[in-house]
Amino acid sequence: SLPIRLSSPAALHFPPSERNSLSPVNPPAMDDISSRYEIPRTAEFLRGRAYTRVALQFPDELLKDAPAVARALRAELGGGAKLFVMADTAYNSCCVDEVGASNIDAQCVVHYGHSCMSPTSNLPAFFVFGKAPLDISLCCRSLLDCSRESSKPVLVLCGLEYAHALDDLKRATMELCKSDCQNSEIHYAEVLCSEMSPSSSSTAEEQCSQSNGSTHNDGLPADNDDLATLVNNCCNVEGSTRKYNLGGLTWRVSTDEKMDDYLLYWIGQDNSAFANIALTFNKCDIVRYDTAANQFSRDVSHLMKILRRRYYLVEKAKDANIVGILVGTLGVAGYLDIIEQMKNLIKTAGKKSYTLVMGRPNSAKLANFPECEVFVYVSCAQTALLDSKEFLAPVITPFEAVLAFSR
Repeated sequence: SLPIRLSSPAALHFPPSERNSLSPVNPPAMDDISSRYEIPRTAEFLRGRAYTRVALQFPDELLKDAPAVARALRAELGGGAKLFVMADTAYNSCCVDEVGASNIDAQCVVHYGHSCMSPTSNLPAFFVFGKAPLDISLCCRSLLDCSRESSKPVLVLCGLEYAHALDDLKRATMELCKSDCQNSEIHYAEVLCSEMSPSSSSTAEEQCSQSNGSTHNDGLPADNDDLATLVNNCCNVEGSTRKYNLGGLTWRVSTDEKMDDYLLYWIGQDNSAFANIALTFNKCDIVRYDTAANQFSRDVSHLMKILRRRYYLVEKAKDANIVGILVGTLGVAGYLDIIEQMKNLIKTAGKKSYTLVMGRPNSAKLANFPECEVFVYVSCAQTALLDSKEFLAPVITPFEAVLAFSR
């Protein structure tokens, strides 16, 4: 039988001599695996840095492809590197699981699937977002229809799994505009990067910029009362343009313009990444292109309800005397600084705090701390908006805590 090496949360070691024995019942085509999971590019990254112990992190929905990906990557590397498959992450699958990777002494994490692109603390990371199918022709036609109906310029944003199709979409849109004699002002966001170096203080944008040769200043707020920094931490002024960085995407807007002047055209699912964009730029006109139904929708009322509830939770948190600080990550760079800021903020407001580490929070876990009247959830941006309707006490984000507890 195949020997496996278990690690927390779950790691499978594929020995070089027995790699072919882990074949799934219905293995996907190797050419498809190589393309979808970007095996050559991943191998080039690992070879260039001479990593010998590599953790491959998969979300639950992609775990079925893990053996085939590990085999294909090992064949491309030609041996010399030990690969470990990690699953069942301790916190959120969109974040790099540095805790699980450290249990196997990994030198690097290759993260597959959707990612929030939160900066790492100790380990370098390489991101493979995947290549979700997109009907370029239908999407292009829908985009131009939206542009015609709106007097505003259009900013195209997308889930990272659709980033591979943006260049084709740009070309198709330009050709269709010429054939229709249409003059549309359409701008496209770009993927920030696919590589990240560890740091305890800089943001994801700075991490990517270090590998791209440019520099930015977009760090964590230093003071508890620095609301302006918290509000604008996804924006950085560079000369005559304002550069935005959110959820692994980056785009530029003239300093003479505001984001409210744009119509946001989102390509992808109605998920946490879309919610993050919609709630951050809640004054913008927003259209979401459903890639499954191949049609667009302007209905974001469900997200506006979430926004109104967040305001309600902020007001409710003001009356709390005992606050629980929930640690929702052990890998995102700067999380310890945020926890300390929250402690100081709560103390300054004349309240008492407890710091709790419990993995993924749920109503049963939080019910063990009935004395806490509100919880502050320190996590990545895309999982911080925890739905706490079934909880005994509300759960708010650090930014909402600043709004609630600042005087």
